[in-house]
Amino acid sequence: MSSSSAHWSAYEIFAVLSGIILIGAAFVPGTAVKDRAWSVLGGIFLVCYGWYVAHRTTGTFQFPVVIFLIPPGAVIYLLVKAFGHAGGQGSPPGPSGSDGRGTPGIDG
Repeated sequence: MSSSSAHWSAYEIFAVLSGIILIGAAFVPGTAVKDRAWSVLGGIFLVCYGWYVAHRTTGTFQFPVVIFLIPPGAVIYLLVKAFGHAGGQGSPPGPSGSDGRGTPGIDG
């Protein structure tokens, strides 16, 4: 195998950067193990594919637009899963007629 220089275009660079961001998003506190695993696997795939294509000297390689939409979507998904929805997550109200402190119908 001969040594050749890599041919980095915006597509390869963006694929590698997206993969690195996805891998970094796996370390957001509060995310489930399953979500972390998918984030790492997706990130590794994007980094490897970008690196592979950049080092090819022949052939045609395609970058479907979806690979550029998945990383930002995945990061947003992981952040929402880790930190909850925008409105905050309060405890659900108690049973009907309760003020949430266990005392039915008493204000104060």
